[in-house]
Amino acid sequence: MIQGRVSIIVPIFNSAGYLSETLDSIKAQTYKNWECICVDDGSSDSSCDILEEYAANDHRFLSVKRPNSYPKGGNACRNYGFKISTGEYIQWFDSDDIMHERMLEEKVKALDECKEINYAICRTSYFYDNDYSLQTDYDQNLDSEEIFIDFLTYRTKFFTPGPLFRKAFLEPMDLFNVTLKRHQEREFFFRIILRDHRFKIIDKAYIFRRMHELQLSQVANRSSEKVKLKYVATCLNYQNFLNSEINDPEIFAYFKRFFLKNLRGFIRELRFNHAIHSCFMLLRTILKQ
Repeated sequence: MIQGRVSIIVPIFNSAGYLSETLDSIKAQTYKNWECICVDDGSSDSSCDILEEYAANDHRFLSVKRPNSYPKGGNACRNYGFKISTGEYIQWFDSDDIMHERMLEEKVKALDECKEINYAICRTSYFYDNDYSLQTDYDQNLDSEEIFIDFLTYRTKFFTPGPLFRKAFLEPMDLFNVTLKRHQEREFFFRIILRDHRFKIIDKAYIFRRMHELQLSQVANRSSEKVKLKYVATCLNYQNFLNSEINDPEIFAYFKRFFLKNLRGFIRELRFNHAIHSCFMLLRTILKQ
């Protein structure tokens, strides 16, 4: 581990259209002690050529491919990037987003000033495709006094590039759950705050998240399959909660309402295997209270 170094880990998959803009925003950082580990997930476009060009011109960029021993997917790439990282700090980032030139500087400064804090989070704004001039801040509610229940109910929002972590804090943990098809980030971040919900807030948007038309249509599509995938992730979060040292009646009440709602929904859809599981989880929640 190299003291002061930030390991920026970026999963790559057919990102050629926006990749140079993202890498340029990393290269422009005022904080210079970083490495950028770009993990390709089997791209078929010119992403790898772009990565090789940046790596040839700046030794801080490292272009690697996801090993076959890791399953396909962005979160497996993040886990692999973490394994080979050498930095004191970990910064995950996405291949189509933009970081403000002072992002790393401000996050590292925040952690240097608060040695007891394990991660610092800046705010995030979004823009549509290439219209970078029109940015809108997310209402993230990061300073919530009820962080657990607000996170579960989506009132508090974490985005994957938001935090800068001390690597030593993450090393004992399982990282992203690659068995999940959706909601891996939410499951991961819930485990993070259950372990340590104290973090430093940098009250400025230093991350600019690119929203695509395809993403917007996916958000609007609430298929039964997506309901099932959310259910699976929430079951894991319930187990994460039980495994933690947190004992909050309001959180138990949240899971009780969640399982009851899904039990009714699965019965309406005649998905009886899921209904039986939801009934079991509901009874388990009631008995634990």
